[in-house]
Amino acid sequence: MDKTPMFDRYINRLDNYSAKWKSGSSTVPNFISMSVADMDLPAPERLIKQLECFNQTGIYGYTVLPENYFDVVRNYLERHYSYKVKNDEIVFCPRIIQAISIYLREFTQIGEKICVFTPSYSPIINAITLNNRQFLPCPLVYKNNHYAIDFSLLESCFKQAKFFILISPHNPTGRVWTKFELQKIAQLAEQYSVFIISDDVHADFTFSETSHQIIAGINNYVKNHSIICTSPAKTFNIPGLEIANIIIHNKKIREKFHRTLQQLGIHNPNYFSIPAIMIAYQYCDNWIIQLKHYIVANKRLVQRFFTEEIPQLVVIPSEGTYLLWINYQKLLISEDQLKEKLIKLAQVEMAWGSDFGIEGMGFFRMNIAMPRFLLQQALIQIKNAITKGDA
Repeated sequence: MDKTPMFDRYINRLDNYSAKWKSGSSTVPNFISMSVADMDLPAPERLIKQLECFNQTGIYGYTVLPENYFDVVRNYLERHYSYKVKNDEIVFCPRIIQAISIYLREFTQIGEKICVFTPSYSPIINAITLNNRQFLPCPLVYKNNHYAIDFSLLESCFKQAKFFILISPHNPTGRVWTKFELQKIAQLAEQYSVFIISDDVHADFTFSETSHQIIAGINNYVKNHSIICTSPAKTFNIPGLEIANIIIHNKKIREKFHRTLQQLGIHNPNYFSIPAIMIAYQYCDNWIIQLKHYIVANKRLVQRFFTEEIPQLVVIPSEGTYLLWINYQKLLISEDQLKEKLIKLAQVEMAWGSDFGIEGMGFFRMNIAMPRFLLQQALIQIKNAITKGDA
Protein backbone atom coordinates (compact mmCIF):
# COMPACT_ATOMS: atom_id res chain seq x y z
CA MET A 1 0.00 0.00 0.00
CA ASP A 2 1.22 3.48 -0.86
CA LYS A 3 2.81 5.43 1.96
CA THR A 4 3.40 9.09 1.27
CA PRO A 5 4.42 10.92 4.48
CA MET A 6 3.35 14.35 3.26
CA PHE A 7 -0.23 13.07 2.99
CA ASP A 8 -0.19 11.16 6.28
CA ARG A 9 0.02 14.31 8.39
CA TYR A 10 -3.12 15.27 10.32
CA ILE A 11 -4.16 18.93 9.99
CA ASN A 12 -6.77 20.21 12.44
CA ARG A 13 -9.22 22.39 10.48
CA LEU A 14 -11.73 23.13 13.23
CA ASP A 15 -10.44 26.67 13.75
CA ASN A 16 -9.93 27.79 10.15
CA TYR A 17 -13.58 28.44 9.21
CA SER A 18 -13.83 25.19 7.25
CA ALA A 19 -17.26 24.59 5.71
CA LYS A 20 -16.52 20.88 5.86
CA TRP A 21 -15.53 20.72 9.52
CA LYS A 22 -17.68 23.44 11.05
CA SER A 23 -20.98 21.56 10.84
CA GLY A 24 -23.03 21.28 14.01
CA SER A 25 -21.77 17.75 14.59
CA SER A 26 -18.11 18.63 14.38
CA THR A 27 -17.95 19.68 18.03
CA VAL A 28 -18.30 16.00 19.00
CA PRO A 29 -15.00 14.34 20.03
CA ASN A 30 -13.62 11.99 17.35
CA PHE A 31 -16.05 13.41 14.77
CA ILE A 32 -14.82 12.87 11.20
CA SER A 33 -16.26 14.78 8.25
CA MET A 34 -16.32 12.99 4.90
CA SER A 35 -18.92 15.20 3.27
CA VAL A 36 -17.81 18.36 1.45
CA ALA A 37 -15.59 17.75 -1.60
CA ASP A 38 -12.35 19.31 -0.48
CA MET A 39 -9.33 17.35 0.71
CA ASP A 40 -7.84 16.95 4.17
CA LEU A 41 -4.47 16.67 2.46
CA PRO A 42 -2.05 19.61 2.18
CA ALA A 43 -1.43 21.44 -1.07
CA PRO A 44 1.97 21.07 -2.79
CA GLU A 45 4.83 22.36 -0.61
CA ARG A 46 6.10 24.64 -3.37
CA LEU A 47 2.67 26.23 -3.65
CA ILE A 48 2.48 26.71 0.12
CA LYS A 49 5.89 28.39 0.20
CA GLN A 50 4.90 30.71 -2.63
CA LEU A 51 1.80 31.82 -0.74
CA GLU A 52 3.92 32.34 2.38
CA CYS A 53 6.12 34.72 0.38
CA PHE A 54 3.09 36.64 -0.85
CA ASN A 55 1.66 36.72 2.66
CA GLN A 56 4.87 38.21 4.10
CA THR A 57 4.44 41.45 2.18
CA GLY A 58 1.62 42.41 4.52
CA ILE A 59 -0.22 44.14 1.68
CA TYR A 60 -3.19 42.40 0.08
CA GLY A 61 -4.15 44.76 -2.70
CA TYR A 62 -6.08 44.46 -5.93
CA THR A 63 -4.64 42.10 -8.54
CA VAL A 64 -4.34 41.81 -12.29
CA LEU A 65 -3.67 38.67 -14.29
CA PRO A 66 -0.04 38.61 -15.52
CA GLU A 67 0.70 38.48 -19.23
CA ASN A 68 1.83 34.85 -19.14
CA TYR A 69 -1.19 33.65 -17.13
CA PHE A 70 -3.05 32.44 -20.21
CA ASP A 71 0.09 30.72 -21.55
CA VAL A 72 0.34 28.77 -18.30
CA VAL A 73 -3.31 27.70 -18.36
CA ARG A 74 -3.18 26.83 -22.07
CA ASN A 75 -0.06 24.71 -21.61
CA TYR A 76 -1.58 22.85 -18.66
CA LEU A 77 -4.72 21.97 -20.62
CA GLU A 78 -2.69 20.66 -23.53
CA ARG A 79 -0.20 18.80 -21.33
CA HIS A 80 -2.81 17.02 -19.23
CA TYR A 81 -5.78 16.56 -21.56
CA SER A 82 -4.27 17.00 -25.06
CA TYR A 83 -6.72 19.88 -25.39
CA LYS A 84 -5.59 22.85 -27.45
CA VAL A 85 -6.99 26.33 -26.88
CA LYS A 86 -6.01 29.86 -27.77
CA ASN A 87 -5.15 32.34 -25.05
CA ASP A 88 -8.09 34.60 -25.83
CA GLU A 89 -10.49 31.66 -25.45
CA ILE A 90 -9.69 31.44 -21.72
CA VAL A 91 -11.89 33.56 -19.44
CA PHE A 92 -11.15 33.99 -15.73
CA CYS A 93 -14.06 33.51 -13.32
CA PRO A 94 -13.75 32.92 -9.56
CA ARG A 95 -15.93 29.80 -9.33
CA ILE A 96 -17.36 27.29 -11.77
CA ILE A 97 -20.82 27.40 -10.20
CA GLN A 98 -20.81 31.18 -10.72
CA ALA A 99 -19.93 30.69 -14.39
CA ILE A 100 -22.76 28.19 -14.82
CA SER A 101 -25.27 30.51 -13.13
CA ILE A 102 -24.09 33.45 -15.22
CA TYR A 103 -24.52 31.46 -18.40
CA LEU A 104 -28.02 30.33 -17.40
CA ARG A 105 -29.10 33.89 -16.57
CA GLU A 106 -27.66 35.51 -19.68
CA PHE A 107 -28.07 32.88 -22.39
CA THR A 108 -31.27 31.04 -21.44
CA GLN A 109 -34.82 32.19 -20.80
CA ILE A 110 -36.93 31.91 -17.65
CA GLY A 111 -38.81 28.63 -17.79
CA GLU A 112 -36.44 26.95 -20.26
CA LYS A 113 -35.53 23.33 -19.61
CA ILE A 114 -31.96 22.44 -18.64
CA CYS A 115 -31.01 18.76 -18.89
CA VAL A 116 -28.66 17.10 -16.37
CA PHE A 117 -27.65 13.50 -15.69
CA THR A 118 -28.91 12.31 -12.30
CA PRO A 119 -28.01 11.64 -9.55
CA SER A 120 -26.44 15.07 -9.66
CA TYR A 121 -24.31 17.47 -7.66
CA SER A 122 -26.96 19.58 -5.87
CA PRO A 123 -25.54 23.11 -6.49
CA ILE A 124 -25.99 22.43 -10.23
CA ILE A 125 -29.68 21.70 -9.67
CA ASN A 126 -29.97 24.77 -7.44
CA ALA A 127 -28.35 26.96 -10.11
CA ILE A 128 -31.10 25.87 -12.48
CA THR A 129 -34.11 26.14 -10.20
CA LEU A 130 -33.10 29.28 -8.28
CA ASN A 131 -32.65 31.04 -11.62
CA ASN A 132 -36.21 30.05 -12.55
CA ARG A 133 -35.28 27.52 -15.20
CA GLN A 134 -36.77 24.03 -15.38
CA PHE A 135 -34.59 21.17 -14.22
CA LEU A 136 -34.96 18.24 -16.64
CA PRO A 137 -33.37 15.11 -15.12
CA CYS A 138 -31.92 12.40 -17.33
CA PRO A 139 -31.39 9.50 -14.90
CA LEU A 140 -28.35 7.33 -15.45
CA VAL A 141 -29.04 3.60 -15.61
CA TYR A 142 -27.84 1.77 -12.50
CA LYS A 143 -27.34 -1.92 -13.23
CA ASN A 144 -24.88 -4.51 -11.94
CA ASN A 145 -23.27 -1.91 -9.69
CA HIS A 146 -22.45 0.35 -12.65
CA TYR A 147 -23.89 3.58 -14.05
CA ALA A 148 -24.46 4.01 -17.78
CA ILE A 149 -26.12 6.56 -20.05
CA ASP A 150 -29.55 5.76 -21.49
CA PHE A 151 -29.04 7.35 -24.89
CA SER A 152 -32.67 6.86 -25.92
CA LEU A 153 -33.72 8.82 -22.86
CA LEU A 154 -31.04 11.44 -23.50
CA GLU A 155 -32.32 11.88 -27.04
CA SER A 156 -35.83 12.34 -25.68
CA CYS A 157 -34.51 14.98 -23.27
CA PHE A 158 -32.61 16.77 -26.05
CA LYS A 159 -35.88 17.03 -27.97
CA GLN A 160 -37.22 19.07 -25.04
CA ALA A 161 -34.18 20.97 -23.72
CA LYS A 162 -31.73 23.07 -25.71
CA PHE A 163 -29.19 23.21 -22.88
CA PHE A 164 -27.33 20.38 -21.19
CA ILE A 165 -25.02 20.51 -18.16
CA LEU A 166 -22.41 17.74 -18.25
CA ILE A 167 -20.42 16.94 -15.11
CA SER A 168 -17.21 15.29 -16.30
CA PRO A 169 -15.94 13.26 -14.46
CA HIS A 170 -19.33 12.68 -12.90
CA ASN A 171 -20.16 13.67 -9.35
CA PRO A 172 -21.31 11.66 -7.39
CA THR A 173 -21.00 8.35 -9.29
CA GLY A 174 -17.32 8.69 -10.25
CA ARG A 175 -17.95 7.84 -13.89
CA VAL A 176 -15.30 8.98 -16.37
CA TRP A 177 -17.11 9.24 -19.68
CA THR A 178 -15.56 7.21 -22.48
CA LYS A 179 -14.73 8.68 -25.86
CA PHE A 180 -17.65 6.73 -27.34
CA GLU A 181 -20.06 8.19 -24.77
CA LEU A 182 -18.82 11.72 -25.38
CA GLN A 183 -19.07 11.21 -29.14
CA LYS A 184 -22.67 10.03 -28.78
CA ILE A 185 -23.55 13.00 -26.55
CA ALA A 186 -21.91 15.35 -29.05
CA GLN A 187 -23.73 13.73 -31.96
CA LEU A 188 -27.12 14.11 -30.26
CA ALA A 189 -26.29 17.68 -29.23
CA GLU A 190 -25.57 18.57 -32.84
CA GLN A 191 -28.65 16.74 -34.11
CA TYR A 192 -30.97 18.63 -31.75
CA SER A 193 -29.05 21.93 -31.52
CA VAL A 194 -28.25 21.54 -27.82
CA PHE A 195 -25.69 23.78 -26.08
CA ILE A 196 -23.38 22.03 -23.59
CA ILE A 197 -22.06 23.44 -20.31
CA SER A 198 -19.33 21.09 -19.09
CA ASP A 199 -18.09 21.13 -15.48
CA ASP A 200 -14.65 19.50 -15.60
CA VAL A 201 -13.47 20.41 -12.10
CA HIS A 202 -12.51 16.79 -11.25
CA ALA A 203 -10.63 16.33 -14.55
CA ASP A 204 -7.28 15.46 -12.96
CA PHE A 205 -8.74 12.63 -10.89
CA THR A 206 -9.06 9.75 -13.35
CA PHE A 207 -7.90 6.33 -12.19
CA SER A 208 -8.98 3.78 -14.77
CA GLU A 209 -7.68 3.19 -18.26
CA THR A 210 -10.17 5.84 -19.35
CA SER A 211 -8.40 9.21 -19.35
CA HIS A 212 -10.25 12.50 -19.14
CA GLN A 213 -11.35 13.98 -22.43
CA ILE A 214 -12.86 17.41 -22.86
CA ILE A 215 -16.07 17.21 -24.86
CA ALA A 216 -15.33 20.37 -26.84
CA GLY A 217 -12.58 18.41 -28.58
CA ILE A 218 -15.04 15.86 -30.00
CA ASN A 219 -16.41 17.86 -32.94
CA ASN A 220 -16.67 21.40 -34.29
CA TYR A 221 -20.33 21.75 -33.35
CA VAL A 222 -19.66 21.20 -29.65
CA LYS A 223 -16.51 23.31 -29.83
CA ASN A 224 -18.64 26.27 -30.91
CA HIS A 225 -21.68 25.43 -28.80
CA SER A 226 -20.19 24.84 -25.37
CA ILE A 227 -18.43 26.37 -22.43
CA ILE A 228 -15.86 24.22 -20.62
CA CYS A 229 -15.40 24.97 -16.92
CA THR A 230 -11.95 24.15 -15.51
CA SER A 231 -10.26 24.94 -12.21
CA PRO A 232 -7.22 24.00 -10.10
CA ALA A 233 -9.46 23.99 -7.00
CA LYS A 234 -10.00 20.25 -6.53
CA THR A 235 -6.63 19.09 -7.85
CA PHE A 236 -4.47 21.25 -5.59
CA ASN A 237 -6.97 21.63 -2.73
CA ILE A 238 -7.36 25.40 -3.12
CA PRO A 239 -11.14 25.93 -3.52
CA GLY A 240 -11.07 28.72 -0.94
CA LEU A 241 -8.83 30.79 -3.23
CA GLU A 242 -11.60 30.85 -5.86
CA ILE A 243 -10.08 30.68 -9.32
CA ALA A 244 -11.47 29.01 -12.42
CA ASN A 245 -10.92 29.25 -16.15
CA ILE A 246 -13.84 29.03 -18.53
CA ILE A 247 -12.99 27.93 -22.06
CA ILE A 248 -15.26 29.57 -24.66
CA HIS A 249 -14.31 29.02 -28.29
CA ASN A 250 -17.30 30.90 -29.72
CA LYS A 251 -16.23 34.54 -29.93
CA LYS A 252 -19.73 35.99 -29.76
CA ILE A 253 -20.62 33.98 -26.66
CA ARG A 254 -17.23 34.69 -25.08
CA GLU A 255 -17.56 38.45 -25.53
CA LYS A 256 -21.05 38.47 -24.02
CA PHE A 257 -19.92 36.28 -21.13
CA HIS A 258 -16.92 38.51 -20.49
CA ARG A 259 -19.09 41.62 -20.60
CA THR A 260 -21.47 40.06 -18.07
CA LEU A 261 -18.56 39.42 -15.70
CA GLN A 262 -17.66 43.11 -15.95
CA GLN A 263 -21.26 44.12 -15.32
CA LEU A 264 -21.23 42.02 -12.16
CA GLY A 265 -17.95 43.55 -10.98
CA ILE A 266 -16.02 40.29 -11.37
CA HIS A 267 -12.49 41.14 -12.47
CA ASN A 268 -9.62 41.27 -9.92
CA PRO A 269 -8.81 37.69 -8.76
CA ASN A 270 -8.20 36.81 -5.13
CA TYR A 271 -4.74 37.99 -4.02
CA PHE A 272 -3.50 34.44 -3.34
CA SER A 273 -5.16 32.72 -6.30
CA ILE A 274 -2.77 33.93 -9.00
CA PRO A 275 0.52 32.82 -7.36
CA ALA A 276 -1.18 29.53 -6.43
CA ILE A 277 -2.26 28.60 -9.94
CA MET A 278 0.97 29.85 -11.53
CA ILE A 279 2.99 27.48 -9.33
CA ALA A 280 0.49 24.61 -9.45
CA TYR A 281 0.09 24.56 -13.21
CA GLN A 282 3.81 24.82 -13.94
CA TYR A 283 5.68 22.90 -11.27
CA CYS A 284 3.41 20.37 -9.54
CA ASP A 285 2.79 17.59 -12.07
CA ASN A 286 4.80 15.06 -10.04
CA TRP A 287 2.85 16.00 -6.92
CA ILE A 288 -0.39 15.15 -8.76
CA ILE A 289 0.98 11.69 -9.56
CA GLN A 290 1.86 11.09 -5.90
CA LEU A 291 -1.56 12.35 -4.79
CA LYS A 292 -3.37 10.03 -7.18
CA HIS A 293 -1.37 7.04 -5.93
CA TYR A 294 -2.41 7.94 -2.39
CA ILE A 295 -6.09 8.29 -3.35
CA VAL A 296 -6.03 4.95 -5.18
CA ALA A 297 -4.62 3.25 -2.08
CA ASN A 298 -7.36 4.84 0.02
CA LYS A 299 -9.99 3.59 -2.42
CA ARG A 300 -8.65 0.06 -2.19
CA LEU A 301 -8.67 0.26 1.58
CA VAL A 302 -12.35 1.25 1.67
CA GLN A 303 -13.33 -1.36 -0.92
CA ARG A 304 -11.57 -4.15 0.95
CA PHE A 305 -12.85 -3.05 4.36
CA PHE A 306 -16.49 -2.86 3.31
CA THR A 307 -16.29 -6.16 1.40
CA GLU A 308 -14.78 -7.99 4.37
CA GLU A 309 -16.30 -6.17 7.35
CA ILE A 310 -19.57 -4.52 6.21
CA PRO A 311 -20.72 -6.29 3.02
CA GLN A 312 -24.08 -4.49 3.22
CA LEU A 313 -22.24 -1.34 2.08
CA VAL A 314 -21.45 -1.70 -1.62
CA VAL A 315 -18.87 0.58 -3.23
CA ILE A 316 -19.68 1.69 -6.77
CA PRO A 317 -16.46 1.20 -8.80
CA SER A 318 -15.07 4.70 -9.22
CA GLU A 319 -13.19 5.70 -12.35
CA GLY A 320 -12.66 9.30 -11.23
CA THR A 321 -12.82 11.88 -8.40
CA TYR A 322 -11.74 11.27 -4.79
CA LEU A 323 -15.35 10.58 -3.85
CA LEU A 324 -16.94 7.15 -3.42
CA TRP A 325 -20.62 6.50 -4.06
CA ILE A 326 -21.87 3.86 -1.63
CA ASN A 327 -25.02 1.74 -1.95
CA TYR A 328 -26.45 0.97 1.51
CA GLN A 329 -29.76 -0.59 0.39
CA LYS A 330 -28.80 -4.01 1.78
CA LEU A 331 -29.00 -2.50 5.27
CA LEU A 332 -32.79 -2.23 4.73
CA ILE A 333 -32.98 1.09 6.56
CA SER A 334 -34.00 4.62 5.61
CA GLU A 335 -31.64 7.53 5.11
CA ASP A 336 -32.76 9.04 8.41
CA GLN A 337 -32.00 5.78 10.19
CA LEU A 338 -28.57 5.62 8.54
CA LYS A 339 -27.86 9.20 9.62
CA GLU A 340 -28.75 8.20 13.16
CA LYS A 341 -26.16 5.43 13.00
CA LEU A 342 -23.37 7.28 11.24
CA ILE A 343 -23.67 10.73 12.80
CA LYS A 344 -24.65 9.85 16.36
CA LEU A 345 -23.00 6.46 16.79
CA ALA A 346 -20.12 6.48 14.31
CA GLN A 347 -19.56 10.25 14.61
CA VAL A 348 -18.99 10.39 10.86
CA GLU A 349 -20.63 12.81 8.42
CA MET A 350 -21.29 11.92 4.78
CA ALA A 351 -22.94 13.65 1.83
CA TRP A 352 -26.37 12.05 1.84
CA GLY A 353 -27.98 10.60 -1.26
CA SER A 354 -31.15 12.68 -1.01
CA ASP A 355 -29.03 15.77 -1.69
CA PHE A 356 -28.36 14.37 -5.17
CA GLY A 357 -32.01 13.96 -6.14
CA ILE A 358 -34.43 11.06 -6.01
CA GLU A 359 -31.95 8.81 -7.83
CA GLY A 360 -29.58 9.28 -4.89
CA MET A 361 -31.86 7.62 -2.37
CA GLY A 362 -30.28 4.48 -0.95
CA PHE A 363 -26.77 5.86 -1.43
CA PHE A 364 -24.32 8.20 0.27
CA ARG A 365 -21.17 9.93 -0.97
CA MET A 366 -17.92 9.46 0.92
CA ASN A 367 -14.89 11.74 0.60
CA ILE A 368 -11.74 9.65 1.04
CA ALA A 369 -9.14 12.39 0.41
CA MET A 370 -7.72 12.31 3.93
CA PRO A 371 -4.75 10.88 5.85
CA ARG A 372 -4.96 7.09 5.81
CA PHE A 373 -4.98 6.68 9.57
CA LEU A 374 -7.99 9.00 9.76
CA LEU A 375 -9.76 7.04 7.03
CA GLN A 376 -9.05 3.80 8.90
CA GLN A 377 -10.44 5.34 12.09
CA ALA A 378 -13.60 6.41 10.26
CA LEU A 379 -14.09 2.92 8.84
CA ILE A 380 -13.77 1.34 12.29
CA GLN A 381 -16.27 3.83 13.74
CA ILE A 382 -18.68 3.06 10.89
CA LYS A 383 -18.33 -0.69 11.44
CA ASN A 384 -18.92 -0.37 15.17
CA ALA A 385 -22.04 1.72 14.60
CA ILE A 386 -23.49 -0.61 11.98
CA THR A 387 -22.78 -3.83 13.89
CA LYS A 388 -23.96 -2.33 17.18
CA GLY A 389 -27.26 -1.53 15.57
CA ASP A 390 -27.53 -5.09 14.26
CA ALA A 391 -26.71 -6.72 17.58
